[in-house]
Amino acid sequence: MSDYYDLFLTVELPQDLPEPAMRELRWLLGEAEAPTPLASADWETWGYPWQVFDGGVPSHAFDGVDSSSLLRTEQTYADGSTPWALTVRTCVHEDEFGIVMEVVAWVLELASTRGWVGFLRHSGSDAVQHLLRHEDGFDVVDVRASGRPDRVTFG
Repeated sequence: MSDYYDLFLTVELPQDLPEPAMRELRWLLGEAEAPTPLASADWETWGYPWQVFDGGVPSHAFDGVDSSSLLRTEQTYADGSTPWALTVRTCVHEDEFGIVMEVVAWVLELASTRGWVGFLRHSGSDAVQHLLRHEDGFDVVDVRASGRPDRVTFG
């Protein structure tokens, strides 16, 4: 049985994202034809590129739907800019994980969001890892119970 990762990513991208990056991002989401060249990953290591964030289908290994959306925010910043909002939820096969994380790194290089940007879950465990973006890239951080009973239970 194969292992899968449930990837959730949500970031803001600058309003003035360069056109080649915007075309590639739209292609990754399944919204456009493939641009050339592709900058988001070393696709030759995989053999061919594919639209890693194309959504609209039931998740292969997790409850819910793989989905993606890129929209202009309704928020206008002090400098007058209106950023893009990107949210992705996708199921990633263990064999594709490395290249998908290259694409995530590429997206995060473009993003203006700092701090928490998403999470990963593994199909073989209940473990959750947070994605944290900072000036030098991003980290995948394990989440572990602190042993403290402080929590609020709903339901």
